[in-house]
Parts: sequence; structure tokens; C-alpha cells
Amino acid sequence: MRDNFTSKTKEILAKRVAWRCSFPGCGRITVGAGHKGNNTVINLGEACHIYAAAPLGPRYNESMSQEQRSSIDNGIWLCKHHAKIIDSDYYNYSAETLIQWKILAEKKAFNLLENLEKEVLYHIPTTFVAIGSNIVIDAIWRSANDGVWIFEIVSFILGDINDVINFNDNESVINKYIIIETQGDGRLISGNLNWEFLDNKYTVSLSTFEKSQRTTPYNLADISMGFEFENGDFKLVKGEDAAKQAIMIALSTNFGDMHHTPLFGSFFSYYYWRFKDDIVKLERLIKLEISRLISIPSQDRLNGDDSPPLNFINRILKIEIVSLELIDLQIPIKFKLEWGDGKCWESLIEIQIGEKNRFF
Repeated sequence: MRDNFTSKTKEILAKRVAWRCSFPGCGRITVGAGHKGNNTVINLGEACHIYAAAPLGPRYNESMSQEQRSSIDNGIWLCKHHAKIIDSDYYNYSAETLIQWKILAEKKAFNLLENLEKEVLYHIPTTFVAIGSNIVIDAIWRSANDGVWIFEIVSFILGDINDVINFNDNESVINKYIIIETQGDGRLISGNLNWEFLDNKYTVSLSTFEKSQRTTPYNLADISMGFEFENGDFKLVKGEDAAKQAIMIALSTNFGDMHHTPLFGSFFSYYYWRFKDDIVKLERLIKLEISRLISIPSQDRLNGDDSPPLNFINRILKIEIVSLELIDLQIPIKFKLEWGDGKCWESLIEIQIGEKNRFF
């Protein structure tokens, strides 16, 4: 059974964005005069569910009530073209991202109604965006049309505008990629990063390659990091236990420490020492790191493997730092993840932190 919107909810969703598509960079008018008579109207828009209206639907959230699924808070108004896109390719469009786009579209409509482009007090949702290994910005996702992503820079978490300007010519950039926090996903950059300074704001735009493939963890196997013995040989961990160990190793290994796999490891220890007084920011940066390890190849020269090291993860559902107190240079983190086949998995993992003097 579907938890559908009422006609009144659909109408309000459409009116709150002036009957325009909420997909960034689209803004297409979805209602207009019909050609069959002076009293006819054509509607080319749809009230779309952010979290699916029924099980097995795109972005379905089993913890929501029927009232929540059919409420206006769970809807976004889109043209029919983009309504189909977000559901047909729903792994590319997370609920968190759609919520941000909904708010941005409503803000734009309100500003135009109030006084053309006059700014008003209105919360603008942002997302962390990593561009290569040296830049993390807090940004507004302005457009996602035709394979070109455009972001407005709000502030810098790491790096500065000079790093953006010099990004294309920086030979120290090992791999050119972009990671989006709200998407829990990343892509290799195709071509150059472009930037523009207009109306006292910097924007960056870029094209990306296709999304990397996701797998499942069930066929994984590795030697146990506990160096336990079983039947006279090192004990193997398999399946989800091997996946848990792989996550622990990837986050506990410092980026660049494995010479045969230059893109393996993470910046987690560096982030910990720099942002340990801001747990919210640190959790968001961990999500960026997991997203990079899910989607960006690690270039394993030893085994000839060019797949992302954690590509058995499809989505990051939740990350929670249990405690920032170091015990044996480890901190506990709760992970709630979705495997490549859609199965939900939860576990507590102890992540090893490198010593501070390595980074500062």
C-alpha cells in the first residue's frame, strides 16, 4: 500500500516553488495554458516522494510512519523529466540531497516573490564537498544538469581559494576527484575544474566520469587482524566480518602510507587531531572519507586492482562517534551502512588514530 500525497499537499508543494521544477539548474515552469480550450490547464510537474511511499521504492525508510511518508515534509516538486530521473537513478540522488534542493527552490521562489532577488532571512542548506585531497568546502549545490555540477562556496574547511584557482595545474594532486557529503558518493573529475567570481561569490563547476560500480561483502575474505590461528594456520575472516575489518583498516591507515596503493588509507587521523573539538564537523568529514573509499579507485599496483577499496558499501545511513577519548590510540564509531544489494548493516568499530606529531 502506498502512502500517497493528498491533492491539497500536491498543490501546496507546487505553489511553494511557483510551479517550477526544484532540480538545481532546471527551474522549468510546470503549469500553463492548455490548447484545447480557454479553461484548460497543462501540468507537467509531479509531487515526488523524497522517501518512497511504499516498500522497495526509491529511498524507502522503514522507520517512518504513514503520516510522515504522505506529509508535505516528504515531498519535492519536480518536472516530469527530473521526477523520473531521481527515481530511476535513485542511488545518485540521496534523500538528504533532495531535501536540500527542495529548500533551495523554495528560498528562490520566496526571494523572487518578496522583491526580485532581495535576500531574506532563510536557512540555506549546505553540504561538505571534497575536491581532491587538499580542499574541503562548505557549499551550496546550485546545479546538477547535463553531467555538470556547480557549487557555490560558502566557506573553506580545508584549503583556500588559491587551491581552487590552481587546482588544474597542481602537480601534487595525486588524483582529481570530487566527494559530496549529502550524496555519500564521489566521482573522478573529467576535464578541468572551472571557477567564477560573480556577485561577490565564488562558484566552481566541473564534469565527472560515471559512478563506480557497487558490489557486496559476502565473498570477501582476509587474514584476521587479531593474528588468531585456526587449524594450524592464520584464521580467516569472511563476509561481513571481513567487511568490518576492511573498514577498520582503511580508516586506520594514513593516506599514502601504502606505496603500492597510493590512494589507499584515509585522512581520518589528521581530521581527528584538527577537528576533535567539533564532533559534528568530524562526523561529517568521516562521511566524506567513507564516501571517497566507496567510490574512488585506490590504484593497487601490486594486485592490479583499480576498484574502490570499500565498494561493497552502497550508502552511508548513519555515522556516530561514541567517544572522542583515546584509549590505546583508538576511538569507537557506530556505523549504519547499506551494502550493494540494499541490505542494512550496523556495527561498532574501533578506529586507530595516528600520533599527533605525524600531522602537526
